[in-house]
Amino acid sequence: MRSGSNTHSLPSARRRRPSAALGFIGLRRTNCVGEARVNLAMEAAVASTGSGLRCSPNPMPKQQHERRSARVGFVSQPRPRAVRCERSPHPDARAYAAVAVGVVAKGREVGGVGVERRRLAVFVSGGGSNFRAIHDAALGGEVNGDVVALVTDKPGCGGAEHARGNGIPVVVFPKSKSAPEGVSIDELLNALRELRVDFILLAGYLKLIPVELVQEYPKSILNIHPSLLPAFGGKGYYGLKVHKAVIASGARYSGPTVHFVDEHYDTGRTLAQRVVPVLANDTPEQLAARVLHEEHQVYVEAVAALCDDRIVWREDGVPLIRSHTNPDEYT
Repeated sequence: MRSGSNTHSLPSARRRRPSAALGFIGLRRTNCVGEARVNLAMEAAVASTGSGLRCSPNPMPKQQHERRSARVGFVSQPRPRAVRCERSPHPDARAYAAVAVGVVAKGREVGGVGVERRRLAVFVSGGGSNFRAIHDAALGGEVNGDVVALVTDKPGCGGAEHARGNGIPVVVFPKSKSAPEGVSIDELLNALRELRVDFILLAGYLKLIPVELVQEYPKSILNIHPSLLPAFGGKGYYGLKVHKAVIASGARYSGPTVHFVDEHYDTGRTLAQRVVPVLANDTPEQLAARVLHEEHQVYVEAVAALCDDRIVWREDGVPLIRSHTNPDEYT
């Protein structure tokens, strides 16, 4: 699709804020074997020698409690603790953390204009294969950003384990009977502010996103769904349930949809889709595998466009992706 006169660029509200101190707000985290809840900080980064770093609670100066939020312009809630950094068992954590807080974050040029590396928070509830695809693309330079936090409602899931193994801070949200160490929405928002998160990416996160988070990050939250929305979407449509419904309906085509997130399940504006034929003898598992392969590609492409400021919005509210090779071409 080629551009018309009624497109305008995505608001630049997600520009990187000035760098904060090399320690982040204390949050609660547990590992997959039920380790006792602890107050810990987001993985701090320092440009020093030795192995990776792990952060532990440490008292902070009183004057920092009322530091004004650079992004939303109001006094943040008091942070319970700052952090003191110790050596981490992960040898690659220091290098990753240095990238995550911008010690090594030069960004790149897009259309002759320099674009800083974006800071990404990924939400998962399961194995997190889309999270892994995005993280790998970021490390490989395909995505001009860094995953600086993983948020999950299941602290023992595969996605959370992968994050911990790569030195990425894990935040449990929301608090529940099965996850009593979870944080509140206010604590989550404060954590994302402290981490200076630009964009939120849902990658198999099964909880409904609170309206407070949607309002805090307008046009800045993406989700991927394993069907061609608006078909086979909404509450209860996830995992193999989607593919079973597609096959049972007799639909000849399916495929993943990347869309912006609003206050409801799967109703935000569509950004990108891929078409996957439904074969006559398909099982839900076979269809799911082919759709997932396309998910990994289309989600990385959409996130790359988001981080490169290549999303434009038509006057009717439809988002388009500007080509990275031809600025007059849109999809």
